[in-house]
Amino acid sequence: MTHPPSRSNVCRTTRGRKIATLTLVVLVSLIPARPQAAETLGELAGRIYGEYEAAYAASPYAPLSANYFSRFSRDPGARPVEGEVVIDGSWSLVIPPQPDPVTKAMAGHLQTFLKEVMGLNLAISETAGPGAAAKQLLLAPSGGGISGKAESYSVRILGDRIAVQGIDAAGLRDGIVWLVDQMAFREAPFLSAGARDAAPRLRVRLGATPKNGSFRELIFSGYNAVFAAGGNLHALSVSEAIPELKERRTPGVMEGGAKAVAAAKELGLKTYAFLDTRQKYPEDHPVFAAHPDLRGARTWKADGEFVLCTEHPLMKQFIRESMVGLFQGTPGLDGVVVIIGGEGFYHCFMRPFGVEKGHTNCARCEALGPDVVVANLCNLMAEAARTVNPTAEIIAWPYSAEHVWSLNKNQAPFIAQLKPGTGIFTEIEKDAYVQKEDGVNKHLWDYSIDMIGPSERAAAQIAACRAVGIPTYLKSEPELGFEAPRLAHVPCMDRWVDRAEALASCGADGAWVFPAFRPNFGTSASEVNKFLWWDEGLDHDALLSKFAARIAGKEAGPHLRTAWKAVSDAIPWSPEIPSYYKGPYYLGPAHPMCADPKAELPELFDGYYLFLAEIADAEGLKKLPTYEKKPTGNVPVFGRFYREMEKYLKQAADAMDTARPLVDERHKMMFDSEDSAIRWFYHTARTEANFYESCQLRDKLWAAVDAPEKDLEALKKDYERWRVVLQDELENARASQPVMAGDVRLDFYFGGDHTFSHGTEMIAAKIEILEKELAEVLPALAKQIGIAA
Repeated sequence: MTHPPSRSNVCRTTRGRKIATLTLVVLVSLIPARPQAAETLGELAGRIYGEYEAAYAASPYAPLSANYFSRFSRDPGARPVEGEVVIDGSWSLVIPPQPDPVTKAMAGHLQTFLKEVMGLNLAISETAGPGAAAKQLLLAPSGGGISGKAESYSVRILGDRIAVQGIDAAGLRDGIVWLVDQMAFREAPFLSAGARDAAPRLRVRLGATPKNGSFRELIFSGYNAVFAAGGNLHALSVSEAIPELKERRTPGVMEGGAKAVAAAKELGLKTYAFLDTRQKYPEDHPVFAAHPDLRGARTWKADGEFVLCTEHPLMKQFIRESMVGLFQGTPGLDGVVVIIGGEGFYHCFMRPFGVEKGHTNCARCEALGPDVVVANLCNLMAEAARTVNPTAEIIAWPYSAEHVWSLNKNQAPFIAQLKPGTGIFTEIEKDAYVQKEDGVNKHLWDYSIDMIGPSERAAAQIAACRAVGIPTYLKSEPELGFEAPRLAHVPCMDRWVDRAEALASCGADGAWVFPAFRPNFGTSASEVNKFLWWDEGLDHDALLSKFAARIAGKEAGPHLRTAWKAVSDAIPWSPEIPSYYKGPYYLGPAHPMCADPKAELPELFDGYYLFLAEIADAEGLKKLPTYEKKPTGNVPVFGRFYREMEKYLKQAADAMDTARPLVDERHKMMFDSEDSAIRWFYHTARTEANFYESCQLRDKLWAAVDAPEKDLEALKKDYERWRVVLQDELENARASQPVMAGDVRLDFYFGGDHTFSHGTEMIAAKIEILEKELAEVLPALAKQIGIAA
């Protein structure tokens, strides 16, 4: 059985791309056995998505993403202190007559917060004249802010009057977010008297709408931009330039995007569309019969599908007309994002088969070179988009370009050829290396929280964009580092706070903090960024102590803070980012220990790597192993690193044990969300450490069976230690069962761009195998070696 290629080589499916009705980014779930009749990729995705929706709706953590205000509560014992202004039922919310949509909507959200969380039912008045309440909370989209600073705001809190005023409507929006946060931290409608003038440190802060939530949840998490349209270019194109491409049109795609953009604009959000051309064309497609010279590069393999050459005049016309049609059909759209590196939006230098990096099997494009061809594509799209929207941006994401077509690590020659209307989106840490003890040189070939950033590459790309006068946006996963890829979020809050500061201060034009592999679960990691994106010089430790108290309550908060610090301290001991979704670092306590390396494992431990559909849909439907039978890397050194990770994560789990009895019902949901992630991470690191040690002992003992000379005393010690390690792993797996069962977000079946068996089923099967190994396999091996009791 073949193993899935590493996604460092086969990059993941385009973020936001849709397969049938399902975005693979959201494809998380519970997959039973496949039906007798073979499913298409779209059918498989649609089935899993339906199951996932039902399972997630029943999750105790669903409110965190569906209703941002559900994480807050009022402390019935809270009493105002000197210098605090108390909002009570005698107050009213006052907005200008005939308010703009943003002001009206945000006043409504503030009213909802005060009612649902603080128990206050305040009326909204569109005048401050006669009849208005004496105590007023004034909300205005003008009259405040900082001169010259778009989206800035002012807050004045004094006596019986509170005023939140923006320099514009977006500034008012963000001022209201700050006001809500202050009451949420205080757990009461009490505000310290004083004044505040603030401006965002980042022009664009793009996030993903939390799972089953609305744009409201996005806004109160601190973001001002969102992906609200897009899909496959051929599916939404209105161009008539190439009639043979009409078969791939999908009715309603453009209209759905336009509706989402209009709704986002009602809240003052910037909007972007994510476009791809992932599905390519077979050699016998009618488009090539009609236009043979439109055939571009053959991709991926000897019988791979073809790209439509973006340097062909007819394809240029198609792209130009498609972009014009998209911006005309989606009024208010601010920009388009295309991955032009190793996946997503194809050109003749993306994955051409049989040629060296920097070359292609398309003669037309080979003569021009990759930097020219890719820049021409981006400039063409920008020029077309700006005929409709003069400020439109085409944002190129060179994800993995270094490994696929770019001969320059920073893509500097490509960036130098970009024209106004384009921009670059890049990762804050990807493709950097982190030097560690014992010669460990960890390659961050994908998302990581081991490096805060920006990396040298990201800094160089920011500088290159500055030189040609185009914007740069930096990517950070809000809840994910591949040091712990199965968690709903990695609860290393010290590191996330440092990352938020780095994003705000590195010179980029914006931070695009959205999940590429799963929904936005609305966790603490996705929320904490905003506290650093308006204010400089914050004391990070004080902020996190305050944040922990809001999540767990005043008594349990310090212990949660201790746990976060321990998790943050564990991250530097992670020695590598292995191949995606495979082995003990991903399966954790569900991973088999493989005491007999020759034993066949049940098919239950195989799964679908849907992201391989980037090559062709059929590749995503192959069932492949999810496990490793031997460790990776420098095994003795890596094993020691994982023991260190386990030590720190045990400290975190112990701190949560201390905290739990101190957590009241008001804080239970948020606390449990943190606890679930910390515990699964601990169980996972424990499995990794046990697997590495077990495999070293296993291989030594199995080798001794046929060894001509044996040190029986040494072998007996190794055997006894092996039993201890495996027994510890059995206890670890048993202890992990309720953690997996209690949190659907951990379930491998709901993987997103992959799907395995249910986590509870895999753990149960692993326990059964391990019990048999301890009871039968090890004693039989001891007898063969000659060390049996």
